[in-house]
Amino acid sequence: MRGGSHFTDEQKAKISAALKAKLGHPQSPETRAKIAAVNKGKKFSPETRAKISAAKEGHTVSPETRAKVSAAKVGRTVVSLEARKKISAKLWNGGSQASNRRAKAKRRTLGFVLLNKLFPGCEGHHVDKEQVIYMPKELHRSVYHRQSDGRGMAKINAIAYNFLKQEVERTGSEGSVTSAVCAISTSMSCVRVLGSTTATQP
Repeated sequence: MRGGSHFTDEQKAKISAALKAKLGHPQSPETRAKIAAVNKGKKFSPETRAKISAAKEGHTVSPETRAKVSAAKVGRTVVSLEARKKISAKLWNGGSQASNRRAKAKRRTLGFVLLNKLFPGCEGHHVDKEQVIYMPKELHRSVYHRQSDGRGMAKINAIAYNFLKQEVERTGSEGSVTSAVCAISTSMSCVRVLGSTTATQP
């Protein structure tokens, strides 16, 4: 047919009959492979995507169609129960109790050299594998960090050292100081406390 011409009713009927005959006819693996090879790596241009988006804008699925789709999926399982059990058994690593035990076992390998005193509402933070700074719970949990791979440790350590520095200055201004506290470096990379004693009475 040339551009601008139309199919006759007889031609339309033949085309319709030919297409109906193909409905439900599965394609051979060879045909599928050819189609896949042709379409592999093919991407729609931005103009084509915009046209498809505009054509589908405002399109809603009718309640009848939704009911048919829902009925077709009733009783259908994507993964069988046997497959689920195998996946679960493969991924299961002892559960929460085993996970907690492993976490506690890792922490037992760390030292516990206190750099300041315990106070209400605090949590201990390991600035390294030995030294611990007590800091407010909310402050300690404000930055996600992990001792095992060092993730977030630089940031949380800077916060911990800054808190310790402020605590030392505040305690000193009140006249209650520890017996020996070494200076905090300007880079806040090292803080060492030689010892602490109870505050002396004025």
